[in-house]
Amino acid sequence: MRRIELAAKVTPDSAQALWYELESRFDAAGAKPGITIEAAAVRHLSAAAVQVLLMARKRAQRDGGALVLASPSPECIDCLRIMGASSLIGEDAA
Repeated sequence: MRRIELAAKVTPDSAQALWYELESRFDAAGAKPGITIEAAAVRHLSAAAVQVLLMARKRAQRDGGALVLASPSPECIDCLRIMGASSLIGEDAA
């Protein structure tokens, strides 16, 4: 499974860069892509970042793979819940 580590603050600009990185990983992975997003350092997620994560999970699932948010910080979990994206939080982190 390929791994990407998020910065403490994921702004709209860094969210766009994250999308480009995810796209390149999807293309390199081929069928059934598996990507782990390490979120332990996250203190803030912009709405754009949440949208990127949701779109990436949808693409991974469509291609028969998975996108996993690993070790989300409490602040990351709060951001996702506030923005209505708690579906990104795994059961072990909830």
